[in-house]
Amino acid sequence: MKIIDNADLTGWNTFGMRVSCACFVEYSAAEELESLWNSGGRVAGGAASASDAASLPRPFLHIGRGSNLLFMGDFPGTVFHSDIRYIEPLARPDDMGSGDRVRVKVGAGIVWDDFCRWCASCGFWGVENLSGIPGEVGAAAVQNIGAYGVEVGDVISEVECFDCVTGSKVTFKASECRYGYRDSIFKDTAKGRYVVTSVEFSLSRVPAPKLDYGHLRAAVEAAGELTPSAVREAVLSIRSSKLPDPAETGSAGSFFKNPIVPRSDYVRVASIAGLEWGESCQVPHYDAGSGFVKIPAAWLIEHCGLKGYRIGGAAVYERQPLVIVNLTGTALPEDVLAVEEHVVKSVYDKFGIRLTPEVEHV
Repeated sequence: MKIIDNADLTGWNTFGMRVSCACFVEYSAAEELESLWNSGGRVAGGAASASDAASLPRPFLHIGRGSNLLFMGDFPGTVFHSDIRYIEPLARPDDMGSGDRVRVKVGAGIVWDDFCRWCASCGFWGVENLSGIPGEVGAAAVQNIGAYGVEVGDVISEVECFDCVTGSKVTFKASECRYGYRDSIFKDTAKGRYVVTSVEFSLSRVPAPKLDYGHLRAAVEAAGELTPSAVREAVLSIRSSKLPDPAETGSAGSFFKNPIVPRSDYVRVASIAGLEWGESCQVPHYDAGSGFVKIPAAWLIEHCGLKGYRIGGAAVYERQPLVIVNLTGTALPEDVLAVEEHVVKSVYDKFGIRLTPEVEHV
């Protein structure tokens, strides 16, 4: 376990905000976190310390790679990070051998795309559409990441956590995680209580492609083969053409959720589009069930003329308006917040739809 006082967090948030925290704790096993929490033991710089867990600065924040965070300034408390890294196929009678499914247990600290690459190399179906999403496995299970018609909650069977209230391990079945669009129990009613230490996935051994979202089918057909690796490469190619590489241009990926609205709201948006750009203008949308429709936030933002809109060092990304970027590398948190507020106001004023940030503000 590592404990670092006054730690620099610039490399721990993909926006590249130049912020720090009072204390940074990284653990490599669930038992280390449990021991720190329950026994009061603290390790500093690799050696035993007389300090105890109760002395760690508060509040506490558990992060992955900070790929869905906007730090609004220096964090006054302790940031925890899981370095639990393993990928372990589980040999169970109902999963292995001639079965169509395989269960795989993965440490929370595994980089998400490394897991996607491993699955593709094994020929396992389920997460290939989620390739290229930044972050780690634990954070993916909290956020219920999604892309190209797939959400990670679709392939999760169990989530193992540390309960910060009871100081003990607890396991949630997927049905208990209450997965919804970019939502889970870990983001909602139990936010801050549970720390994900590992995730168990249920993957398919037989072809189970989902290609009906966006231009994915055409990209895969162009590759000439239907394998998890082929779908993965198509997804990575599409993402790289639209989204900035956080290593080069700071961002938190998709900044806003795609709004899910009553069909009457969609009809209003379509009417506004027809009046302004002609009846041939088609508003993209997806049926969300129960009389609701999902409208791509990127379309709404683009049709407010906001591509490239800039305040200070932050801007709406030119190639994908769903993304706000640290354009100069020196953007301040208030620059990003100002761009966010302008986008929300502009979309609401034009279409009557209020966008909700997907990115968490800390």
